[in-house]
Amino acid sequence: MRIDRIEGYLVRLPLKQPFRIADSTVDSCETVVVRMESQGVSGWSEVAPGNAPFITDEWSGSAYLTLRDQIAPMIMASGSAPTPESLESAYAKVKGNRQAKAAAEMAWQDLNARLLKQPLWKVLGGEKKPLKVGLTFDRSVNKEEFFTGLQRAVDEKFGRVTLKIRPGWDVQIVSFARVDYPSWLQLQVDVEGELDFDKHADTLYRMDDFFLNCVEQPLNPRDFVAHAMLKGAIRTPLCLDESIQSLEDAHIAFDLECCGYVCLKPGRVGGLAEARRIAEFAQTNNIGCYAGFDLQSSLGYRAVAALAATSNFVLPTDYIRFEETFEYDLVPPLATTLVEEPGDEKKSRPPRSFRYVELWDEPGLGAEPNLEEASKYVLDKFEFKRA
Repeated sequence: MRIDRIEGYLVRLPLKQPFRIADSTVDSCETVVVRMESQGVSGWSEVAPGNAPFITDEWSGSAYLTLRDQIAPMIMASGSAPTPESLESAYAKVKGNRQAKAAAEMAWQDLNARLLKQPLWKVLGGEKKPLKVGLTFDRSVNKEEFFTGLQRAVDEKFGRVTLKIRPGWDVQIVSFARVDYPSWLQLQVDVEGELDFDKHADTLYRMDDFFLNCVEQPLNPRDFVAHAMLKGAIRTPLCLDESIQSLEDAHIAFDLECCGYVCLKPGRVGGLAEARRIAEFAQTNNIGCYAGFDLQSSLGYRAVAALAATSNFVLPTDYIRFEETFEYDLVPPLATTLVEEPGDEKKSRPPRSFRYVELWDEPGLGAEPNLEEASKYVLDKFEFKRA
């Protein structure tokens, strides 16, 4: 595939209401959008690692500059990229900066799918199926607001909720959620590496009381040994998120038997190709995956949904209510629908309906931004064009 043009945009999307991320509050989402063109066809991508380096060592501003100054020129100099691997080799000299690499790689993936005239989920090897989705709740200013949100999630038939816990907002809040809400509601907790095995062992051991899907990223992301020790000490499965930034990290984690699940975010691991490599390797080690989602527009979410449609994604996919989150969304949100799941007479479990996201039939991501409409939200942009 000959790459004829690459454009990048640093975009600030205003939010309808403040959003909590990593125990802080933001009123806008800074995100990076890439457009890659070949044969008159455009492919798109979006990554949004955050407005500042509070979650990982990357943020949207750094990803944008790395794309502009390093990765995009390297791709253009390479001339063509017939496979994801050939694209990755073009910018292999760039160390780290996986979000910036993912922005280029996912634009290539969308472009390739559009040239093939197939939906991206199909090109990745997925199947068209509704995706069960769940919501995430961070620490709230007050418990009333928190439980109002949980009740609404139950009323709207979301089958899974994730509770982000911190020291001081942990065992009691999980206990309330388990006792006060239906037993069919799947619960997960996400710690984002905020606990210490020695200091918070009692909190971690108590997670076994609540019949959770998993405890996500309980300890420091780079401390694989401590995660292996914790996995051997509690029954609740551990899920690694920030720990898994590459296939090499997955090899370390699985060799040490650190986890039962992996949360995969294509931006965090450098793109969809690497995410699929990790998911396939996880499957050979009997490790399940689920598709995670950083705060970003519906453009980026479509890539997450395409990944979730592939094999070994066994837990509900992350989701946000896009219409209530963004003042302006880059593309239309995917539709949601209620799907009835069969019951189990032996377990006295009746059929129940849960909320699912519907996939699309159009090529690639199935939608593309209107740059003229979005221009007022663009902070900076670049363009490289083949002569």
